[in-house]
Amino acid sequence: MTKKEFKEAMLRGLGRCVIAVRKEPEKYRELVLWACKRNFAYDAQSEGTRSWYTYTMANTYPDKETFISTTAEALRKYRPNGSWDLLHLSEVLMFFAMDGCASARQALEEKYQEILAAMFALKRRPNRIFHELSDLEQLGLTLAVDRTSFLRIAKDFGRLYQEKKYMCDGDFAWFYSSKGGQYRKTMEAAARKDKNIACFIKREQADIDTQEEHQKQRQTLSPETYAGVRLSRWLARKADKETVERYALAYREQKQPELRAEALSAFYCCSYPDDPQPIIKDTKSECEELQNAAWRALENIRYPAVRAFAINNAKSGIRTPENFALLVTNYAPEDADLLEELLQELIAAKDWDDVHAAGLDICRAFYKDSGISHPKHLLPLLYEYNPCSFCRESALVYMSKHRMLTKEILEECLYDSNDDIRRMAAKRLK
Repeated sequence: MTKKEFKEAMLRGLGRCVIAVRKEPEKYRELVLWACKRNFAYDAQSEGTRSWYTYTMANTYPDKETFISTTAEALRKYRPNGSWDLLHLSEVLMFFAMDGCASARQALEEKYQEILAAMFALKRRPNRIFHELSDLEQLGLTLAVDRTSFLRIAKDFGRLYQEKKYMCDGDFAWFYSSKGGQYRKTMEAAARKDKNIACFIKREQADIDTQEEHQKQRQTLSPETYAGVRLSRWLARKADKETVERYALAYREQKQPELRAEALSAFYCCSYPDDPQPIIKDTKSECEELQNAAWRALENIRYPAVRAFAINNAKSGIRTPENFALLVTNYAPEDADLLEELLQELIAAKDWDDVHAAGLDICRAFYKDSGISHPKHLLPLLYEYNPCSFCRESALVYMSKHRMLTKEILEECLYDSNDDIRRMAAKRLK
């Protein structure tokens, strides 16, 4: 691979980069150092950071301290900003710390103490936006690798709850839900002797109780009180034909564009039961809200008129993500070349957000209906170019079902940034 090809593949988290580094480490040294200093996952909230992936490449080099010090320096310079950089940096260092590297652990401890002190120094903010709070929780998750470290962090968090009035129940819900179950007995025993740990449990459990109560209240609501996506999901799952028809009639009878758009939201997840010509017409409405609602509703409709509409749009130069979604939903084998052409255009333009959206549409089509033809010829492109490793995993699942996984793909999947992909590949190769 050229360095440019390597960086593009690394940004997507493909396992071929780990293999390439092991073969020619010096060729890619600067790019691996670049990866050590920042979170480069497409969507860390859904796919996680690429810390193991980065650590695995960095760990190839004999001078590991160079990569550790580069990451530690980036961590020292980090200032709370609401990004995922801190989690990436701290996880990379923790992998090295678990290998016995004292400098990596020291850098983590110093940053934890720095942000903990900043939290105790903070005063109430009108908008309650505390990036320090999120960062402290992320560091806690990284550092809590055993009972002793977990209890120490739980005690710190409990003291924050006790001393700072700006704290709210459930401010450390991620930490509590991720680690609390693993150390529950130890935590409950320690709470009998330590008021800070007891306070931590009490405040986190109060948030859970509140959420459960809200869930119970929602379950007692009549479906007639639902709106938007929630209503549409209920219609798709449980409503009878007569009820769905009633909502379709409400849409057709409404004349005011804004209210027409609101009525159409009932079909964001539930397929519209009648001729979709009124919805097709509304895609050209002067009301932007109604336009958007119409395109979204059409995504769920498999109907000859919708397919004809989408094909005509594509051939007329309307090559938007919304129109691509219609083509996928209404896919027929004779559309294979057109759909591939559109996806290749997005890839060539490096429009990764639209490539990601296209991947979501394609995988959703496979999930929704197994009794129709699907564009399986696009799956290798999604594996190769989808910027999101979580969506790449979905593409691989469907490639497996269609017996499209080669030994070469599986071998590089052993080093993918996505741990589920790595496990799947190991199982298949075994």
